[in-house]
Amino acid sequence: MSFKRILALASGGAGDASALAFAAWLAGQHDAVVEVIPTYADSAIDMIALGMTLGATLSQEAIEEVTAAERELHDRITEAARQAANEADVVFGAGEGAPRLSVLTRGLRPSLAVSRHAALADLVVVAQEALQTGPGRELLGQTLLADRAPVLIARGEPERLAGPAAIAWDGSPQAGRAVRAALPLLAMASAIHVLQCVTTLDPQTADPDVEHLNAYLRLHGVGAGVATLVEGPEEGAALIAGAEALQAGLLVAGAWGHSRVRETVFGGATRSFLGRKEGPSLLLAH
Repeated sequence: MSFKRILALASGGAGDASALAFAAWLAGQHDAVVEVIPTYADSAIDMIALGMTLGATLSQEAIEEVTAAERELHDRITEAARQAANEADVVFGAGEGAPRLSVLTRGLRPSLAVSRHAALADLVVVAQEALQTGPGRELLGQTLLADRAPVLIARGEPERLAGPAAIAWDGSPQAGRAVRAALPLLAMASAIHVLQCVTTLDPQTADPDVEHLNAYLRLHGVGAGVATLVEGPEEGAALIAGAEALQAGLLVAGAWGHSRVRETVFGGATRSFLGRKEGPSLLLAH
């Protein structure tokens, strides 16, 4: 089992290097193709639309300045992608064959571009730093909730994905989809741990039986996970702490298992997962 088509999101910011390094490393490990989607805002179109709304006309000079700034962002993304491909010994540029990494031309708005390409992508890779901005968080929510694509949030070094992995298992459909999406990563892991938060586990709404999960993992040749119980008033914080105690480089979890409105008001494990700037990388699915 392996990934074959991976998307990496890059905005021209500081977090691009991490997302691109993870995507390129995975391409090398799985003989995969990576397509980098530029996600910086289309400021020129926004300025023109604003001018039309206000009944004003933007000068050609202003439009050219914005366009030049966007070209600079695209060039920055391209150079970072080239460097990541070189470091991972992956071919850079469009073409046939794999492993390969290429940068897509900025055309559609980021939300539309991600939706179109995510339909046939095995994994979407984003950097933790990208979630520090409003547009980055919105794009993550869209990718998980609307596009239903699994997302890997890159933290630390990609080689840690070959170390121990942890699964946050409550038997929910979201956790199940996360496990299915993560099978290629779990097959790479040196050990698998199954974490359950005893203070929030609800066997009335889902089947959290670890043996059922392990039977599925064995069918896919991944091997069984070792069950570990954690507890604490905040489920997400307890699960993250448990994963870190086990030195896991990856935490696989369902995202927004409750309604998003409820989790916005009351918090929820997903908010705790995303709020951490360090720790294991996250494989999330909704």
